Amino acid sequence: MPLTAADWLSVFAPKLTEPLFASETVGRLRGLARTLPGDCREVLEVRLASGAAQVDLSLRLLTAAQARGLAARLSSCVVGEFLSLWSKPDGPLAPVRSVWLEFDLDQEEPPAPVVCAKLPADIDSGWLLRTLLPALQGDPLSRGQRALILTCLEGLPRSAHLLYVFSLRARGSDAVRLEIFGMEPSQILDYLRRVAPRTVPAAQEITPCFEGVERLHLSLDVAAEIRPRIGIEGSFPRQPRREPRWQELFARLESRGLCSAEKRDAVLAWPGYDSFWTAPEPWPIAEMGSRGFCVRGLSHLKIVGRTDREPEAKAYLEFGPLDRASDVAPLSSRAGRSAFST
Repeated sequence: MPLTAADWLSVFAPKLTEPLFASETVGRLRGLARTLPGDCREVLEVRLASGAAQVDLSLRLLTAAQARGLAARLSSCVVGEFLSLWSKPDGPLAPVRSVWLEFDLDQEEPPAPVVCAKLPADIDSGWLLRTLLPALQGDPLSRGQRALILTCLEGLPRSAHLLYVFSLRARGSDAVRLEIFGMEPSQILDYLRRVAPRTVPAAQEITPCFEGVERLHLSLDVAAEIRPRIGIEGSFPRQPRREPRWQELFARLESRGLCSAEKRDAVLAWPGYDSFWTAPEPWPIAEMGSRGFCVRGLSHLKIVGRTDREPEAKAYLEFGPLDRASDVAPLSSRAGRSAFST
């Protein structure tokens, strides 16, 4: 049997408990994870407010073989076509550095994934608008949507660049999500005043939480208009045991009523690792032998703001295999993945 994401969920099953994971949620999570490969980096997206039980699962594809495997499973939707095209080394999507798929577990089974492409820093806007985004969406963009995306790109300060683009078709939306890296909180506000003034009230409420936080990302949704929803996320290079500023960030969220103390403690306790020697019974010995590690890390925290509702805070919990004999970097050295988001 090939290694699956469900194998790793079994390895760290003691972590999949309240307050972050309700038993019903874990059951749905395991069902989906049995269909997903176990050789990828994966992320659990958890809501931080008390009583918010939804959990989503994302995974990162780095290789053509990984893409082809998922393309076969998703052959009936646009995502499958996109992955097949991306898996061709000399194809039109070759500049895409990696692909993330996010499965929303509150949808009917089996959920179609939101798809996200990581971009090169020196992106060509013509290729983005005429090749990549139509492939992501399954249709060409409208003239108005292309113009708005260009407005967003041309308004960026020199320090910032577009890092990810998402198709939200799986959520019934024709919007494209732009995720921008390289702005401080004050720059985010200045930028939004120029290109998306309707989002400024939500941004003004959120940005104070991210003062002093590193690796900030801003996300915007662009359809026939720039929608009044933003996401801001941030993180630190080190995991919480070696970085006290995580505690400071959580304290701000708690003071705003965006995070419960119980969930804060559970997220901060998430990072660690397992091996055959720490979890011998659930360890996938047939696939892994007694070697390797399953590593868990805190990727980042995110706040989503909308004009018609209260902000929502989320944590992104990474997990995946790490073989000491390989040259794969540990989770704590993540170079800024946002993993996903509503």
